[in-house]
Amino acid sequence: MDFLNKQLAQEIVDRTMGIIGKNINVMDNRGVIIGSGDKNRIDDVHEGAVNVIKQGSGYEISEEEAKRLHGVKAGVNLPIYFDEKIIGVIGITGAPEEIRSFGELVRMAAELSLQQAILINEIQWDERLKEELVSQIIHYEGKMDPLFMERAMRLGIDLDLPRAALVILTQDRKKTFAYLKSRLEKEDLLLMQHDRIVVLKTIQPSRSASQLRKLADGWINGYKSTKKAYIKISIGQYHPGLSGLAKSYDQADHTLKAGLKLAPDKDIFLYEDYYLPVFLLTASKFGLTEELQPYFLMLKAKDSKGELTESFKALIETNGDMNSAAQKLFIHRNTLRYRLDKITEITGKDPRKTTDLLHIYLSFLNNELE
Repeated sequence: MDFLNKQLAQEIVDRTMGIIGKNINVMDNRGVIIGSGDKNRIDDVHEGAVNVIKQGSGYEISEEEAKRLHGVKAGVNLPIYFDEKIIGVIGITGAPEEIRSFGELVRMAAELSLQQAILINEIQWDERLKEELVSQIIHYEGKMDPLFMERAMRLGIDLDLPRAALVILTQDRKKTFAYLKSRLEKEDLLLMQHDRIVVLKTIQPSRSASQLRKLADGWINGYKSTKKAYIKISIGQYHPGLSGLAKSYDQADHTLKAGLKLAPDKDIFLYEDYYLPVFLLTASKFGLTEELQPYFLMLKAKDSKGELTESFKALIETNGDMNSAAQKLFIHRNTLRYRLDKITEITGKDPRKTTDLLHIYLSFLNNELE
């Protein structure tokens, strides 16, 4: 890859000229000027640089010699090395006897800038490769690219470590990423998606649910206290192996969809709390929810005041306990009984019976998740 490009060359020129106050030119490995304090010289061939590349050593140009050569001025030109190869030339314009002392320092500064740019590029490239691997992992279907394991080993990713998936929904991925980056462990893996961040978090399998809930709670509280921004986190379960990570991601993905529909005021959605809605979302992919009867829609159509729906939900939230449901609604038990009779009359299902209550509840969930 050509690291000494026009952008980096001009950065070297601007930075160096600001220090020594002399015009600087940077040439590529063909002797073409790609960075200069004199913009009119960009893309010109610098004969002095061509000589440096041919000879493999520095080349000084006097005022008299400059008159005989094409596209050059008096100055000092030195090779820029990377991996013991000349990849360019840096030149300082001026009388050689006046600027000779600057030459080696300027060359070293240019090489350091180049090395830094290459290091940053390599880090960014490794991060992109890691993200590509994470994408392959969460969409794993039993087969991997033959190079997958080789890439993982080169990047130092231990695929045997237990991990679980978290999906983070945010309105500002960059700020959220920056916040999370310093709080993740070395072995944690990330993937930036359109409006979300996927984290494959290393965990202790024996207490993954409590560990991840506590972690997510800390992230959200800390992020909101500093950024005052929107953030939601859904958490999948731990399952071993690559197929387990893909399953954990699917759980977190569907849990986020279910949580946003059913409890939009909450910030953390744990798969264990949304097992049934996630089951319905998965089943709907295969058209298996089409046979669910629209009991909830029947109920809403006859419930102009919303009292029957409110009572049904209270019964669900109290696990079918009528006394607790009546207290939650601040109504007498007989009033609740009357409302439940009306629900039975409308839907043909008695919510006091566990099976009938489940039928209405499944109908409710299916309606809310659409």
